[in-house]
Amino acid sequence: MAISGISSYGLNSLYGYQSTINSLRLTQALYKNPKLNPASSSSSVSSVTSQKAAKNANVAFVKEYSSSMTDLMNAANELRNSNKSGAMSDLAVTSSNEKVATASGKLLLKNDKDFELDVTQIAQAQMNVSEGVKASAYAQSGMNFTVGDDKNSVNVQVSAVKANGGSKTNAQMLREAADQINKSKANVTASVIEKDGVASLQIESKETGTSNAFEVSGEMGAAAGAENVKTEAANAKYSVTTGGMKTEYESESNTVSVGYVGVSAQLKGTGQTTLKADVDTGKAADALGKLVDAYNSSLKFLNNNFDRGTGIGRQMQSLLNGLGSEQSLKQMGITVNKDATLSFSKSTFEKNMAKDPSLTRDLVSGTGGIAERMFNKARSGLNMSSNSLTNGYTSSVYSSSGTSSSKNSATNPYAVLGMYSRSGAYNMSNYNAVGMMLNYLI
Repeated sequence: MAISGISSYGLNSLYGYQSTINSLRLTQALYKNPKLNPASSSSSVSSVTSQKAAKNANVAFVKEYSSSMTDLMNAANELRNSNKSGAMSDLAVTSSNEKVATASGKLLLKNDKDFELDVTQIAQAQMNVSEGVKASAYAQSGMNFTVGDDKNSVNVQVSAVKANGGSKTNAQMLREAADQINKSKANVTASVIEKDGVASLQIESKETGTSNAFEVSGEMGAAAGAENVKTEAANAKYSVTTGGMKTEYESESNTVSVGYVGVSAQLKGTGQTTLKADVDTGKAADALGKLVDAYNSSLKFLNNNFDRGTGIGRQMQSLLNGLGSEQSLKQMGITVNKDATLSFSKSTFEKNMAKDPSLTRDLVSGTGGIAERMFNKARSGLNMSSNSLTNGYTSSVYSSSGTSSSKNSATNPYAVLGMYSRSGAYNMSNYNAVGMMLNYLI
């Protein structure tokens, strides 16, 4: 039977990793066998030490290789169409004219309906502004007026005389009035506007809509004119058209619903805009940038360990080939550097997504897109036989430790096992390979 189902096949490379560890443990056992290593005891100790070093080095390397390929595969998977929770499936509602309205919210499923939003009036808060007075001039009289609506109001009382008997300036009077208004429970706010030595009192309702209108009346003093309305309170008026059906709406707030569940629009001005659900371009750009980073990291790792085994070269060649045409990469904001690594321009990607979203999206996530290609390349890398990943390094250790050459198939256990195991000695999933292994041990 196969020992623990040892195999180098699997998306998460667990079997390949386990296979390598068991194979390297076998190495140690085999080279303790006097039939294979009849050298002196000191030479035997040296050989065992070398094999331990080789085992530790190979285990660390295979672990790092597996991690690199897994990172690349996960980064690619984030952009695949088949990943329903990935960046290309995270839909956001967008507005074609953000001067009219912006949209916020996410959708779990694609909705092909577009909503035509026509805003004829945005909601406004009432605003009253007093006549301008010279800020530094002394006030001629005190204030005693009321601000508010039927529910909440505040009585403002400000004396023109200080506690020490001196006179207050107009600016001081207005600031005290504003302070009393802001500390009250009335649904209004107040501020003093000063420009070029002229001061005025501005009073505004806290919320938009006609139901939030207020009145000002009484002895105004330095705030004379604040009883007059400068901006009328108003409700938003808009219509939504979808599927040929138009519906009129009125709202006291500029935050309105447009038909999508959990999605709202913020009205900004009058005019028309189209609201539709599509890929969150910002999130997709971030995911594509991470994919490029993972690719570059894997490519550099393979290049730095090129002499470890023959499989490293094959995997490196696989990554370099078939990424897509130069024009396709350019559409995605990707360019190939002189050292074969990739560079990514987020601004170029977002620009092309806005200009031609269907093409750009397909190049990234469609069938045969860069995400699918890199995912498959990384998966193939994880399926690479562990023997091919370490045969260069292991052979060099055998030679340097004075053991039998790998060229001598009669005395090299790995060569013999490789004759029976489809994926090489390190796979050891073949019955004949296991039997041969037991022969060497016994």
